Amino acid sequence: MLTSKFFLSASACALIVSTAAAQDLNIGLRAAGESMDPHLSAVGSNIAAVRNIYETLVMLDPQLQPYEGLAESWEVIDDTTWRFHLRDGVTFHDGSTFDAADVVASIERIPVASGADSGLNTYIQRIANVAVIDDMTIEITTLVPSPGLLLDLTRIFILPSELPADTPASEFNAGSAAVGTGPFRMISFTPRTELVMEPYEGYWGDVPQWDQVTITEISNDSSRVAALISGGVDLINAVPAGDLPRIESDDAMTVYRSPSTVLLIMFMDFRDETPLVSANDGSRLPSNPLQDLRVRQALSMAVNREAIASRIMEGNAVPANQYITEGFFGYANDLPDLAYDPEAARALLAEAGFPDGFRISVNCTSDSQPMDAAVCTALGPMLTQIGLTVEVEAIPRAVFFPGQATFQYSLMMNGWGSQTGEGSYILSTAFHTRKEGSGFGGFNHYAYSNPEVDDIIELATNELDADTRRGLLEQAMTATVEDLAAIPLVNLQSTWAGRGDLFDFTPRIDQETLGMSIVAIQ
Repeated sequence: MLTSKFFLSASACALIVSTAAAQDLNIGLRAAGESMDPHLSAVGSNIAAVRNIYETLVMLDPQLQPYEGLAESWEVIDDTTWRFHLRDGVTFHDGSTFDAADVVASIERIPVASGADSGLNTYIQRIANVAVIDDMTIEITTLVPSPGLLLDLTRIFILPSELPADTPASEFNAGSAAVGTGPFRMISFTPRTELVMEPYEGYWGDVPQWDQVTITEISNDSSRVAALISGGVDLINAVPAGDLPRIESDDAMTVYRSPSTVLLIMFMDFRDETPLVSANDGSRLPSNPLQDLRVRQALSMAVNREAIASRIMEGNAVPANQYITEGFFGYANDLPDLAYDPEAARALLAEAGFPDGFRISVNCTSDSQPMDAAVCTALGPMLTQIGLTVEVEAIPRAVFFPGQATFQYSLMMNGWGSQTGEGSYILSTAFHTRKEGSGFGGFNHYAYSNPEVDDIIELATNELDADTRRGLLEQAMTATVEDLAAIPLVNLQSTWAGRGDLFDFTPRIDQETLGMSIVAIQ
């Protein structure tokens, strides 16, 4: 890994310097982009795709430390005012000049363009106003002191101000509206299939040394590995553990490993009535059992996390006891491991009034994270052993996420990653009571609500002192885990494999596979 010191300089884009003869690069990913509208979706695979084309004021290095992007510097004027000095000499792919008006228009467009998952709304929730000081200077005023503003800005992609806010996603996908300032320019795009790019010769940083870069979605693990071995692609992500020995034995191949931000987590519907829970005979229960902490504790105790990590994930995961990666800002070091104890789980169900269990469906993604379908399948017998009647359904993410956002499931599992490298992201969006228009609870598709936790989260998001803020985030993390607002399962480890004789690749802890992270070897 490169050091943070390197990335904090304005020369960060030297990452892509190469004097090699230009050639094509082909990348095969488990999940690729769904839209080239950079404001439509906050799903990680989509963010990674559009980041090749569009840029943000502040960027993140592979260890998720912020550095200068389209803003070359910034300062805090007072508790709620930040001044950003924009990078001079930047042009969009259509040749137009980047300036302050583009920043204002892009931030204002986000609520208009948000898709089913609320898009990027959560990242503008604390912004009260964006003022143009001059063509290359803006001031952002926040509603309250917002220490996380720089991290929020790493997800707000900048478009030309001339682009109408209501430009549909179809025009981005067709290419007419896909105009960014990034190192690559889009040639063609087919959602969840293929993104073809070429270097932007007018890029303000170092221009990538490739003729053309193609990112192809190959969701099937075996097919992805086969494409690498046959030479159909040059780099793949999410390498199955069983294929690693064969790849590592090939002198032309290199395996790249990194910790990951992503955890597999079970979420629960906390509403009074939930659609996929019933008595064993199919009749309606008088109340939603998932609202009872004892039931949630029983579900957690039914899960053998060590078996999932070591056997199902084949060592490419570690058991999780909270909702962010160890070492992240806000990680609570004092939380104990979550116990695996089926006998105690059955006793808790009986104590909660369900000695014979109940019927429940588990819905999961099947193509979003490595082995997510296999983990989902394993959850069935684990929950059955504590007396529940369980139906498991692993479905494509294109179906799962809209269903989750519209409360169609009762017990669900999917991957979640705090891509900002700290705990406030998941706490404020997934576990804070949903507040329409505020950004709080923007991804709370489970109706979880705990006013005491809300208060701690809000204090943390407004606290400028780092030590105090860290303590508040750890307090909120502990409270949500003790209440089992969701059930953490495992923290994924990331692996890539590729042509080590063709390029150098710097893996990122957020799992993003970016064209500018792949440096051609001379």
